[in-house]
Amino acid sequence: MMPKPGLAWLAAFLLSGVGAFGVARAQAPDSSLTLELLQRIEQLEQEVRHIRGELELYRHQVELLQRERLAPSHPMQSTTPVAPDVTSVIEQADETGSPAPVSSAAGELTSVIQPAPVAPVETERMSFDVALREFGEGRYSQAISDLRQFLQLYSDSSLANEAQYWLGESYYAVQDYDAARESFINLGLRYPNSERLPEALLKLGYIYEMQGDVSRTRDVLQKLLQVYPDTQAAGLAKQRLQLLR
Repeated sequence: MMPKPGLAWLAAFLLSGVGAFGVARAQAPDSSLTLELLQRIEQLEQEVRHIRGELELYRHQVELLQRERLAPSHPMQSTTPVAPDVTSVIEQADETGSPAPVSSAAGELTSVIQPAPVAPVETERMSFDVALREFGEGRYSQAISDLRQFLQLYSDSSLANEAQYWLGESYYAVQDYDAARESFINLGLRYPNSERLPEALLKLGYIYEMQGDVSRTRDVLQKLLQVYPDTQAAGLAKQRLQLLR
């Protein structure tokens, strides 16, 4: 389990640069090799986003199947007609204020068994999985819409931090870097214990680089190496820092 640092450093560190994007893009080295390398990295990042979206969806589907297997199965319904429960009939009459229906003959069922409603948690997961599938299929605009709706409806869900992170990834995929930056910052502000924070910091570093703020790019990536040194995101941050030199 990765360390869960407090939020103070993240808020102070990130919010200090909000709106500071008037910095001109730094002059890139006049090298076709460097340009080709950066283009290749961006292409690989797009491929990785697609694969990660699919993997996350499969992981959630596997978890759902595992819970279904562990859940107690419903008892088999008898094919023999059963007389209605007297207690339930009385309670129903008391709740509705009118007599409950009584079968015309003993042993006749009084109502058709209704299917059990879908549990709220499963509704949340299905909504999240739909958005994640859209991301994996490259339908980023629809994923953005569904993830925003998910966060409005299920802000207290255990999946909310995941939705916030993938919202940032979706904005990043369509190159709306301001919205992506805001989404990743909100991940740290709203969900300070999220395990997605290292990846969010990595993407923040990339965004600052895209917007020409090389100094802040270095600050963010170095902070990532300092706070989350043993993560995959830290390894990628180290590689990107080497390219900036």
